[in-house]
Order: sequence, then C-alpha cells, then structure tokens
Amino acid sequence: MNQCVMNAKNIIRGKHHPEFLQNEVLTDIFIQTAQRLPEKIALIEADQTISYGELYQQAQLMAKHLTLKGVKAGDIVGLWLPRGIELLKSQLAICLSGAAWLPFDMDTPADRIAVCLEDAAAVGMITTDEWYEHVLEVPQSKWTNTELQKTLHETVELAKSTPEQPAYIIYTSGSTGKPKGIVITQKNICHFLRSENSILGIQEQDKVYQGFSVAFDMSFEEIWLSYLVGATLWIAPKSLVSDPERLCKTLQQEQISVLHAVPTLLALFPEDVANLRIINLGGEMCPDSLVERWALPHHQMFNTYGPTETTVSASLELLQQGKPVTIGKPLPNYGMLVINADRELLAQGETGELCIFGPSVAQGYLGRPDLTADKFIQNPWATNPDEESLYRTGDLAKIDEFGQVHCLGRADDQVKIRGFRVELGEIEAALCDLDGIGTAAVILRNEDGIDQLIAFIAAEIDAKQSIEIKQLRHHLGQRLPPYMVPNRFEIIEEVPRLLSGKIDRKALKARPLTSVVDRSESDQPQNEAEEILFEILNRLFPNLPIKLDADFFEDLGGHSLLAAVLISNLREHPEYSHLTIQSLYQARRVGAIAALMLEQPEPSIFDSQIGQDNPRNQTYKWLCGIAQVITIPVLISINIMQWLAPFFTYHYFTGGARDSIPSAILLSLLVYVSVIIASFALSITVKRALMVGVGAGRYPLWGMTYFRWWLADRISSISPVYLLSGSTLLNLYLKALGAKIGHDVSISSVHIRMPSLLTIEDGVSLGSQVNLENAKVEHGHLVLGSIHLKRDSYVGSYAVLEENTVLEETAHVNALTAIEYDTTVPAGEIWDGTPAKKIGHVDQLEQLAPRPKLSLMRKVSEYVYYGVSALIIACIFFIPIFPSFLLVDWLDVNVFNIDPNNHIQTALYYFLLAIPASAMMMIITALISSALRKIVLPRLEVGTYAIHGATYYRKWFAAQILETSLQTLHGLFATIYAPTWFRMLGAKVGKNTEISTATGVIPEMLTLGEESFIADAVMLGDEEIKGGWMSLKSTKIGHRSFVGNSAYIADGTVLPDNILIGVQSKTPDNREMYSGQTWFGSPALLLPAREAAEKYPDYLTFKPSLKRRFMRAFIEGLRIVLPAALAIGVGYMIVLEVIDVINNYTIPMGLLALTLAGLLYGVGCFIIVALLKWILIGRYQPRSAPMWTMFVWLSEGITSLYESVAIPNFLNYLRGTPMLPFFLRILGVRIGKDVYMDTADITEFDCVDIGDRAEFNSFSGPQTHLFEDRIMKIGQVNVGSDVVVNARSIILYNANVSHHAVLGPLTLVMKGENIPAKSAWIGSPAVPWKHK
Repeated sequence: MNQCVMNAKNIIRGKHHPEFLQNEVLTDIFIQTAQRLPEKIALIEADQTISYGELYQQAQLMAKHLTLKGVKAGDIVGLWLPRGIELLKSQLAICLSGAAWLPFDMDTPADRIAVCLEDAAAVGMITTDEWYEHVLEVPQSKWTNTELQKTLHETVELAKSTPEQPAYIIYTSGSTGKPKGIVITQKNICHFLRSENSILGIQEQDKVYQGFSVAFDMSFEEIWLSYLVGATLWIAPKSLVSDPERLCKTLQQEQISVLHAVPTLLALFPEDVANLRIINLGGEMCPDSLVERWALPHHQMFNTYGPTETTVSASLELLQQGKPVTIGKPLPNYGMLVINADRELLAQGETGELCIFGPSVAQGYLGRPDLTADKFIQNPWATNPDEESLYRTGDLAKIDEFGQVHCLGRADDQVKIRGFRVELGEIEAALCDLDGIGTAAVILRNEDGIDQLIAFIAAEIDAKQSIEIKQLRHHLGQRLPPYMVPNRFEIIEEVPRLLSGKIDRKALKARPLTSVVDRSESDQPQNEAEEILFEILNRLFPNLPIKLDADFFEDLGGHSLLAAVLISNLREHPEYSHLTIQSLYQARRVGAIAALMLEQPEPSIFDSQIGQDNPRNQTYKWLCGIAQVITIPVLISINIMQWLAPFFTYHYFTGGARDSIPSAILLSLLVYVSVIIASFALSITVKRALMVGVGAGRYPLWGMTYFRWWLADRISSISPVYLLSGSTLLNLYLKALGAKIGHDVSISSVHIRMPSLLTIEDGVSLGSQVNLENAKVEHGHLVLGSIHLKRDSYVGSYAVLEENTVLEETAHVNALTAIEYDTTVPAGEIWDGTPAKKIGHVDQLEQLAPRPKLSLMRKVSEYVYYGVSALIIACIFFIPIFPSFLLVDWLDVNVFNIDPNNHIQTALYYFLLAIPASAMMMIITALISSALRKIVLPRLEVGTYAIHGATYYRKWFAAQILETSLQTLHGLFATIYAPTWFRMLGAKVGKNTEISTATGVIPEMLTLGEESFIADAVMLGDEEIKGGWMSLKSTKIGHRSFVGNSAYIADGTVLPDNILIGVQSKTPDNREMYSGQTWFGSPALLLPAREAAEKYPDYLTFKPSLKRRFMRAFIEGLRIVLPAALAIGVGYMIVLEVIDVINNYTIPMGLLALTLAGLLYGVGCFIIVALLKWILIGRYQPRSAPMWTMFVWLSEGITSLYESVAIPNFLNYLRGTPMLPFFLRILGVRIGKDVYMDTADITEFDCVDIGDRAEFNSFSGPQTHLFEDRIMKIGQVNVGSDVVVNARSIILYNANVSHHAVLGPLTLVMKGENIPAKSAWIGSPAVPWKHK
C-alpha cells in the first residue's frame, strides 16, 4: 500500500482528494448502487436473502410511512430492533425519509433509551411488535417495523436531507454519568466512506461479515462501505458473535472475504481463515503477536484508528510481520497532530494528546456546548475551511520520523504504582505475546490496602496446556521491570466486553478475585527477625516471591523511597531501631538485611539521657520575651538606619535651590562608609559588653544568660561581615569579638556563635561557610563550650564543629564533615563524613611547598588593601541606587502630581515609581560587577598561588565583587535569568540550565552542562586554601546532572552526564563516577536505585515552549524587582516623613519616628508575604508539579519574597524568641507550645508539623520539597515533641521524627524515613548516634 501523505513532520495530512467531497447524502450513495445492481444480493440473514432492489423498495415504503407520521428531514428517529435484515431495513428507511437514526443495542435498558431519546429531541422510534411493550413508558411516538410495511395506496414524496443535516447520532458514556450524543452529518459519513475505501479496497464481489452492534459505529464500516460498492452483507446471529471457535468455522463455510473486528476477537480464533481477503481491525490496541499470526500473504490486514467524534476511523495502516504496530497515517483529506496541555504543537517524537482534523470531524456534542468547546477546538494550523475544527482525542500519541502515528493508550490507562508510571497496555501486550494466551487485561486495584496490578487472562481456544502462573511471572520478569509484573493473575474463561467489543474494565475492577497470594516460591523464614522482615516485604511487594538471596533493588524492584519505608517499618520494633538506610544499601540482599537485624548495637550514652521531659520555666520565658520585644525594635531601627542614613543624606541635601546632586551623592557615600565602620564598632562593643563573665556551661533557656547571648548574637548580624571574608581583616574582627587568633590564620568565611570561647592557633586554615557551633540549645538549656584549633590544623568548607571540640596540630577535617561535641581529632589524622571518622593521615596527602613568609610590612599593607578595597567595593555597589533616586525624582517632578497629605496614595505612588528604579538598579549592578571582574581578573588559570600574593589579592577582589553584588542581585538565583548572570561573570553555562543559590563559585573555572540543575545552597567548586596556598581547579557539571540542596562539589570535580548528587551530599573521586548514577551522603554512597519521578512531558520539564519561557520570565522578573522596589519606595516614605519630624520637632523625635517606621516596615513586609501566600497559593498540600507550570512559579515566588523580604526585615530578629512560632503559625505551620526555633527556614509552611518543646538550632529545618528531574515534589514533615535538631540538620519531606529524638549536627533524615522515639541519630544519611 502506498498511502501518500503530506508530512510537515509535526503535522501530517492524508493525500488530498477533493473528489471525495461530493454534494451528496447517504441516500444518494445507496440509490446509485440499488439502481446499478438491483438483482445483487445485499443482505443475508440465515436462510433469508434480499437484493439491493428489494431492499430499496421495502425501505422506501417504510420511509413513506414515516413521512406520513410527520417525520421530516433533519429529525431524529430512534432505532431499537434485534440484529437482522429488519434492523438494517429500518435504518435505511430512516435515512430515505431524510431523518437521522439514533441506534440502540438490543440489550439497552428502556430507561437509557428514554434518556437518550429525550436528550436528542427524537420525534419517535422504530421497534418490533415483541419489544413494543418494553418501551410503553417512553413518551415519544413508537412505530413497529411491521406497521411501517403495510401497503400504501397514496403517493408520498420523500424529503431529502442536506449534507449539513445529521445522518446519525451515537451516544457514548459520559464522565458525569449522563450519556453524551455525538452528531455525525451526512457530509461527515459520506466523505469517510469514500476516503477509507480508497485505502481498504472493498469490492462489489466481496462478502462482508456484519457482526457489530448498530450502536457501535464500526458497524457502519461493515454496512455502508458494502452499500457504497455493492458488496453482500452476511449478518451474524447474536449467538455466533460471542463464540469465536464457531465463528471461525462459519467464516470459512460462508466464504466471508472481509472481516471488520476488534483485535481481541481475532485473537480468540483457533485457526487461520484463508478466505479472508481483508481483515480490518479497530476499536482497541493491536498486539504485535496478532500481526505475526495473521498478517499472512493471502490476507490484507489493516489497523484503523478513530474515535466516534471523527466518524468511525481517521487513520489506517497496512500491518506487516516484523514491523511495529502503529495506527498509521491519516486517511485522505484527514490530518493529525500532537499538542501539549497548553494546546501548543509538539515536535516530531514528543508525546502528547493526539488531535484530528478534516471534513469528517463532527460538529460537537448534542446540547453540550461546554464539552464541545473543550474537545472541539479552533485549529490554528488549518489550511482550508474543512480543517478549522480540531478534535482532542484524549489519547496519548507521538509521530515518528516516518510520519507514522503511535497511539500510546488513553491518558487514564496510565497508572502509578510504587512511584513508577506504568502503561497497562504494555503489560497486556507482553502477556498476549506468550503462547496459550488469547486475551489479557490488566487493571490497578487496591487490595488489602495496597495498590496491586491484577492480570485477567483468557486462554486461547486451542491452548495445548494450561496456563502456569509461575511461568507467566518468569516470562514477564525477563521482559518487564519488576514493578510492572502483575501481583495477581486471574485465569477466566472469557474476558467481559462492552457492546463495542472492547474489554469492560469496570466489570473487571468489580469482579471478585479467586486467586490467593502465592507464596510457594518464597523462602521460609527461619527466625523471628526473618518473619518480621518477610511480613514487611510481602506488604511492599505483594505476591512477589521473597527469597533470602533476592536483591532488594534489582530483584524486588525497590528504590530509595521504599528502602526508607522498609527501614522505618523495621524501626517500629525496638530491637531493630538501630537499622539504617545506609546499611540496607550496603547489605542489599534479603538474607544480609536479616543478619543485620540480629546484630546487637553498641550501647549509647544517650540511652540514659533521652526521653526525659524538660518543662520550660514559664516565668523565664515571659520575662525574656518581654525583654526581646523591647530590644527588637531597636535592632530593626539600627539595621534600617544603615541603609536609610545615605537615603536621608541624599534627600536632605537635594531639597534646596543651591543643593548639588554630585555633592549630595558624595556626602551619601561618606555617610554610608561611616555607617559601615560604625556598625562594626557597635557590634564589637555591645557584644563584648554583653558577654563579660559568660563562660562555658549549661544555662536555662530564656534565662538572663540566654538573653545576653541571644542579644549579642543578634547584634553581631548588623555589621556586613561578608566584606571581610577571606581577608586578614576577618581575623582582626574575630579577635575584637574576643576570639584568640594566632598568626598566619586563613579564614574564608565562618559562622561562630560564641567568639570569646574560640581559640585558633598559628597556621590554621578554615574553608568557606564553616559552622563553629559552640553554642546550641538542647533539652531546655543553652549549652556553651569552647573550640580549640591547634597549629596548622585544617577545616574544610561546609564543615560543622560543635562545642568542646579540639583539633590537635595538623589535624585535618574534610569538607561537609561534622565533629560532634566533646571530640578531639588527634594530631595529623584526617577525619571525614558525618559522623566523622578517621580515613587517613596527613602524611598521605600531597605535600605543599613551605608556607610563604609574611613580613610585618606586607601584613600592614594587607590590612590597608583589604580595608580600603572592602569600602570601595561597598560604595561601588551602593552607587547604582543614585540613578534610581534620579529617576524617581524626575518622574515625581515631571510626570506625577501627588497630594503629600494622602499617605496611602503617596505610599502606592512611591512603590510604583520604585519598580522601574529598582529594575534599573539591578541592571546597572549586574553590568558593573561583570565589567569589574573582567578588569580586575582578566584571566584566571588552574594552579597553586600564595595567599599573600598578587593573584590571591585580585581573586579576592573579584570574589568580593560577586559577593557584594549579590546583596542586591540575590533575587536572580533560582530564576530564568540566573544562567545569563553566570555567563556574564565568565562561567560556561549550557542551554536550559537551572541555578539556585550556588555559593563559593569561581565563574572562570566553572562549566555547567546543558539542562543541568544546581539546587539551593550548593557549595560549587570553591577554592581550597591550606598551608598558606590557594589551589584553583576547574569544575565541570555534566549534561542533565542534578546537584541537590546543601551539597558540596569540590573544585576539580568532573560530574558525568545525567548523574544525581543528593541533598547534603558530596562527590566521590572523579574516577568512581559514571553517567546515570546517584550518589548520596557524606562520605558519598552509591544508591542502587532511586524513586522514579512521575512522568511529565518534556515541555513541562526540559523543553518548555516560548510562551512558557515568556510567562516565567515575566513572573520572575517581578519577583526580582519587587523586593528592591518595596525597599526603595518605603525608604522614600520613611525618609521624607523623618525629615518632616526633624524639621518640625527634634532629632531625638526623628530617631524615635525612624525606630517606629522600621518596626512597621518589618511587620508590613511579613504581612504582605503572608497575604500573598494565602491569596496565590492557599494551603500547601503534598503534590507533584513540573517545573514549567504556574503553581511552581508562584510557589517559588512566595518563597523568594519570604526569604528576601520577610526574613531579613522581620523574622530574623525573632529567631530564638517565643514570638517566632506565633508568626509561623500565621503562615500555616502547625507548631506546639514552648518551641525554640533559631531558624525561619521553612517553605511549604502547611506541610510542617512541629510538636511541643521541639528545638531547632541554626541552619536546621524541614525541607518540604525537592526538584529532582525538574519536578517539584512536596511532602509532609512531622517533628514530634521534645525533639532536638542540631545545626545544619535537614529533615526531608515524607519523613517523621518521633518524640524525644535527637538529631546531631549535619544530619539528614531521608524522605519516607521514620526516626524512632527516644533515640539519637547523626549523619548523612542518619545512623544511630553512638557518642563516645
């Protein structure tokens, strides 16, 4: 067959045949044949035959009777008769009268007949004398076939319908329960007949089997294609249709040459029917096995596809052995294309919804304009009027490179089981390919509280042996992944079918199961541990054989989430509470897991300490809370004064006629520099004063010592310490705060809670964002302790050291490593991971050159260089605010005229003015930072450089440019603009890359592959500084690789393509990583399998449309600009009001007004974010959403505003106070009484539940979503009462931390994991905490 197709790759059209579009109706087609072949046998029913001439005369008589009874052209007439000649004669009579038929199957209940007749506004119905009494209650007129054939003596002129009038109406089931009527016009059906037969080739000499019910539109292929060419129809009795073996023999005896059938009927035939010239299949998916069996040289075997809405069929393909089964190409004059959920055209090869257009597409549903508008849409790709309507089929499909359409099943035939998306049709096809199986149907049913795949199987008629379930499972296991092998197999005599011949899946879902869960292949448990393990595994993998040598991942089909569920279930038994996910990954086999269960854990000192109730002193709590309420406005006013002071100066000196703008800018910068210096002086002075006399020890939470420590900690945050990072000035600052710092100490950046208890000896090196957590809250007490880093020791980036820890000389703590409290790392040892363990000795490391000598002159020069540079950089990035001022002032004077007495109007006015001003400020800042980096550091090469040399100084200056610019541009992260920003800085960034909050970046050394994803707070390729030397290495992230939140990617790392690094994890050696792997934890652990993400089309994940890119760019542009606009607008309002207060009253009154304004601004920021959250999102629920959807953009927008507006301007000051839980409750977090939170880092607020007296230390918290595979997965996090969460610990979604549990520093609770009550855990992933 050579079916010519116009192929535009993603829009395919059948061959253009204008001659198939004639100005005709079905009556014309039949009459032409009857006049041409009056003696030819038209219909055969048992021993009765009728010629075309006789059929025409008898149907014409009935049509005249109908006309006399008032039936007119365009009317609807019901048709309910038994199959046979009388039925087809009545159908033709309705057609000859000019009316349209509304057919009902012979088994249709009278109630449904009445509903459809009323819905269609039918004028009456034709039935038989025997069935008449069953429809007595039907209000429409009823005529019997016998009364319509009585002799007529009068002349009656028959009306003729037009091509636009209906030919028939088919009713199908509706999702609401009400059937929906599909109107097919005369033009639709006449065009279809000529179009399809031009390919099928049914001829006058053919004898065509007629077996479909007239209520199913495939019957019109049988009937009216025969009428078109003058073939003979052999009408099968009802008893024969349901008996495949007898039907097969009858087709041979009657020498039938054309068979229209559904594939499942043909599959039941016990032998070949050699006389069949044409086999035309349709109505359901055709399995490959059927093609191999029936696509023989003496048959032409076709596969047709088309919903009723497009008139029987729309595409057709000649099937051949060895070729994949498709639904072919469109029939002549038809067209097909594939769209996504936004109705955008998809490219060739992409999966989406199949749509059909052409002259035979129906006009819509009868009386259902809403449904019609949804399914029949305007075709923007139409090339002529007959293509203007586009029908959405609801079927998943793709177009291959040959223009063949592959139908992938209904969207609702796709189910999810154990986290995997499964096409039921794929399993059915695999079953049907096995010998002895005639028909197979697979459904998803909930049995025993677990979703299970159930396969219903009917054997072939001539099956030589019975079906063996074990053999079935074995064969499917060879072909399909374990999760796709059905849990149960039901052997049944016959698969139930609908009238159309399709499988009745609803009946199968309701059918009682007879098979029992087969455990015969499972090993028998030999002890209590194995019994418990087998019982849990049987629940997770119902009906899979559980063997001791079975691999949890490869044999049972487990993945990361199921591993967490298994371990959590085992931990419910106290004797197995020591089991870890990490140990399961290492054991893997069921027998090895059982052996782990029998191991006795070492006793922990926590056993006697955990589980004690620690009631809070309510008096302390109230007194501390009152003191904090008094001091917080002062803290806010001090902070707001830092950026309002330059505002104030500029506006104060630009109000008069003699004032000069350049002078005002210069004075503002001078004030800005003074404020920076003053903030350092204030934080040092106040913090030292507050901490006088406070030493290591345990102090009651909310007590006086706690309040002093809290205030000192908050006051230190007012100074911009980031300006000092990586410079020797940071050492001076820490000394000023009370720390003991030796010579030649190198600190990149550090978070220290109690500087006065810190000792760092000569030659120590600290990496980036090291947490020295020598202050924490646990069990109702503030715990303070010392940290002592001895000579030449080293602490890597992202490491955490708790109180009372000592690093002996040359001790080495690797990056992303946690040193728990009361721990000493011996001299020269290398410790790594969480919990930290010795992995080697420094002698094994590559030896560095001797530390460069630092002269006094160079030391002093460095202080001057770093100090002056820091202030210059700060000023450079404050300068872009001035063009914003000028723009606002110009708009104020030249465009707007606002009444200054109307404060609400004025506030809105300044906010609107600030939007273009803040956008301009962002652009200028980005351009300045990009240009300065290229000037200061034109070229950076891999190598090792002294930290007291010119390359380090320039690199430090360039790094500070990036860090300082991010104070303004931090909103760029996690947006569509982030990759462009990184390219401007010098990084090599591939297309469609996503970058959240990456830190430690050296842009010139960074390469990000196409479609890679960098999540939040990733330390990405920062330089290593050790022993007075800085080493720089290139870092490369492969295509489509994913780096999880808070992960550490060392410089020099080369990630292969399509690799995943988990949350709070680091990478192994480059030589150990291969494409497609998943690495997790610290130290890195290879995951055998991880949970599969829900399948979403590429246009929602990796390949969005231009429209989606534009929408996201617009929303994220607002998200970037609005926080700065709010600050500028409010700044204007406050400054102008304070100037008035100072002019009218006194400076102290102005300061009071500033304090109140700052407090109101902070509270206002929180209220704005809370309102936006409830208006735009409402209540968060566990869900999945692909990245390129509106929900994700809005959710990420709320998170960004929360982190950039609500936290820094308000909630940060409430950390460690009794007030913070109250405000988090407003956002939707469920928090119990007396909860201590030194963090506000929560995103999907409603998905967090925290019990009474829980304690969260700094940088810890629940993480309620992940973005793996570019799908935002949100889940619940539950934290019980009296839980202690230490610094930098993360609890992933769907995890549960039970009452009185303790999580150590840098701990990760995996998704789906359950931490048992009264237990202590540490590590990434978490393991029992055995503190020694």
